[in-house]
Amino acid sequence: MPTQIYAAKLSILLPGDQLVLEYPQSVRIEQVFTDVIALQGATQPTVYPLANQLFNLDKQSQVNQEKQRVVKHLQALADRQLISAEAAGVLKQQIQSWDVAYREKVDLDFDQIRTDTADNPMLQGNYELITPKRARTLSFEGALYTPQDVEFDESLSLSGYLSRLNLLKKAHPSYVWVIYPDRNFVRSGYAYWNSQNTSLTPGSVIFIGFNSSNKEVQQLEQQIVQLITMRRSAK
Repeated sequence: MPTQIYAAKLSILLPGDQLVLEYPQSVRIEQVFTDVIALQGATQPTVYPLANQLFNLDKQSQVNQEKQRVVKHLQALADRQLISAEAAGVLKQQIQSWDVAYREKVDLDFDQIRTDTADNPMLQGNYELITPKRARTLSFEGALYTPQDVEFDESLSLSGYLSRLNLLKKAHPSYVWVIYPDRNFVRSGYAYWNSQNTSLTPGSVIFIGFNSSNKEVQQLEQQIVQLITMRRSAK
């Protein structure tokens, strides 16, 4: 197991175990995962790899600034009446409650890490590793009165889920964003005329945007979706 001999070159916070792994030099992700698995603690990166999250704590200020930019952009569009005041207020409250950090876009499937050098980079600095258990719900957020976690039902389509929710009048009637646990996302149609066979995965976030074709509004939605990919899951 790693020990701290000099000032640590790599620090991995494991919030699920209230533990920090410290290394005197840079190491590859494979070594970190091997050590975490050997601990046999709450942090288990092989349980549900799709939801594993690695956050770079040294870049926290970057994501804090991005969150502030998104809120300001939202307010600016509301001031120009490109978004209704009601929708802006609802969404601003949601965004301000989000716990975000700088999430590294790396493959965190241990099998993939061990078999492909490109997915086994060296790490240096301060990180946080979160390995959530497999979720049983989908989260619906954005242009609806109250964000909701809905029990995952593989027999339901997007339209089936959305028909049960209390959406804002200005919610988009045809498209939503689907953000997967591994931070990949798609914009998907759900109306009867443009319904897409979009696969849904437990732990995904469904973001309901605005009924607007304005380019600035669409740009804001993409910024919000990117911010959602940076949110910490339950530890």
